[in-house]
Amino acid sequence: MPDPPLNIDYWASLYPAFTEYAEQYENAMEYSTVTDRAYHLWEWKGLNRSVPFGEISPVIQQLDWDDYLSKDRKEAIEAVSSELNEAGVVKTASLVTSAFLLHLAASGEQYSTEYPIYDSRVWNAYVYLWGLRDTDDQLYAQASQDTTEYDNFCTDFTQTCPDGKAQSYERALFMFGRFIANLPPKGSATPIERIDEHLEKQERSLADRCDEASYILVDTESRKR
Repeated sequence: MPDPPLNIDYWASLYPAFTEYAEQYENAMEYSTVTDRAYHLWEWKGLNRSVPFGEISPVIQQLDWDDYLSKDRKEAIEAVSSELNEAGVVKTASLVTSAFLLHLAASGEQYSTEYPIYDSRVWNAYVYLWGLRDTDDQLYAQASQDTTEYDNFCTDFTQTCPDGKAQSYERALFMFGRFIANLPPKGSATPIERIDEHLEKQERSLADRCDEASYILVDTESRKR
């Protein structure tokens, strides 16, 4: 298995400092049906801004999720997206809603590595870390709407995910994608070259600390003296 392209434990550790999602997600996943899980996470995921849950709930309830999960992943995302579009509850080509519902259906006691949560932050983390954009390009404004690219992301996620760390891996990608998207210039997509420069500076700083000091980020021992 290839190594993950970022420090999972570090980036995932930032998640609770910037979001209140962790506990809400865990509580919602205790429900057994996709509809109940979606109901308790719809606002959390921000999907209520484009798709009111009251409109999509009957559609979610009638879909045969076991059948979708038995399909090839690309076929599954295309089928769910088609159903939601035909029902008139999703009026764009975005895959985020369909991917999220498949994640809820595929995740039981364990976070699904086959269908990780997918959004613009996770997508941009993937695009950068896997070198899918050239140095003179920029990050994307939204997650890819191409089902082949979505399938490639899921495949690469699965292949590089350490055992038992799927949720932490997704949260690490989320936080890293959020971080690089917030680098200057503000109000526009971050240039890849700017990300390279910033991360290289950080890496050099941390490497220097390894040689010079007894701590890397924060001197936690000093508080105990």
